[in-house]
Amino acid sequence: MADTDIAIPNQATDNPEAQKTVGSQEASSQSKTVASVMAIRERIEALAVEREVWETSVYARSNEMLYGLIQKCYELYQDLTKGSGDVGARKVGFNDYIHTKGYVFKPSTPLTGKIIRCVFGDKDRRRLSTYHTVLRVAVKNEWPVAEVPAKIAEFGGVQEISLGKADGYLTPKQKAQQVRQQVLGTVLATVSSEKISQQNNVERIGEPAVALLTQNSDGSYKLHCIVHGDAVVNAALSSYFSANKAEIGKGQVQQAVTQAVATQDELIVDAAAAAANASDVKAAA
Repeated sequence: MADTDIAIPNQATDNPEAQKTVGSQEASSQSKTVASVMAIRERIEALAVEREVWETSVYARSNEMLYGLIQKCYELYQDLTKGSGDVGARKVGFNDYIHTKGYVFKPSTPLTGKIIRCVFGDKDRRRLSTYHTVLRVAVKNEWPVAEVPAKIAEFGGVQEISLGKADGYLTPKQKAQQVRQQVLGTVLATVSSEKISQQNNVERIGEPAVALLTQNSDGSYKLHCIVHGDAVVNAALSSYFSANKAEIGKGQVQQAVTQAVATQDELIVDAAAAAANASDVKAAA
């Protein structure tokens, strides 16, 4: 008997109904994957929106209240140290409150530390330390009482002040100011297009803006949007300062040297002119 090849049908490929079933299962699996992707994206987006609401409402009001309390602590400090009237009597009242609450302080504890603990209690020592640092900064820099909340906000909040208490600390706004002239004085390119012109605002002519770009593999950039506003511009300049701090420092030193040389040259020219004038006067006499 001759050998005979026996073909075994493949249900997945030879059976049309089986093919439909497999295709339906794959489509269902892909549909579930897409649904899961969309669900998690929507979930994160909802959380981001909730965060924005919190930042602009509850969190903002909470910070305003906190800055107001520190402002009143600063005002109390001034009344207990150099306020008008009977400062001694006010100190007696302050010490009576400390004894009533049962607070015990080390001899080295400054008045600012005592005030913060009396006002905020002692539930969280880290918070007390942070608020105490802010109060000491206000005292050291002699902030006007009315400007305390604005000053705290200008420095980036209580945490930023606490973390940046070392000498040489710069707020984001100060960093932006350090490099504003240098950055805006440098033009890498001038771009224009019909779509860009559609975003033009005649009220913003001459004002800096921030663009969102994507770097391509060939070194070119895709421009996605342009955003105006002092806040975003300062944030971008502050980031630039942090990323290029070493080079900025070198540039500032070189600029100072150049300025010093120019000043010296001017003094030499002025001195030479004065000497020439004096010689002419003497000759005329």
